[in-house]
Amino acid sequence: ATGSSGARELVKEALERYGLSQADAGQYVLCDVVGRFEGAEKRWQTEGLRVLGDSEKPLLIQDLWKPREGFSRRLELRRRVEVEELASRDVDT
Repeated sequence: ATGSSGARELVKEALERYGLSQADAGQYVLCDVVGRFEGAEKRWQTEGLRVLGDSEKPLLIQDLWKPREGFSRRLELRRRVEVEELASRDVDT
């Protein structure tokens, strides 16, 4: 991955690396996730998640924006249906 790699390209590379078919790339999305490690077990607790657009440059975005102190940022490959289900449960107030 480089600063010029798009999210869709990285999804395909990840699927290839894990032995999954790139034909299934439409079933997955790359997510920009902010959270922190909590408790004695240091379990990851997600505070916010945003699906990246296919042409967004994830590594460039990470370089330009840092989360507030005490939080970390990471990229996660998730199933599209899982993310859509999470979004449907969110209530906008």
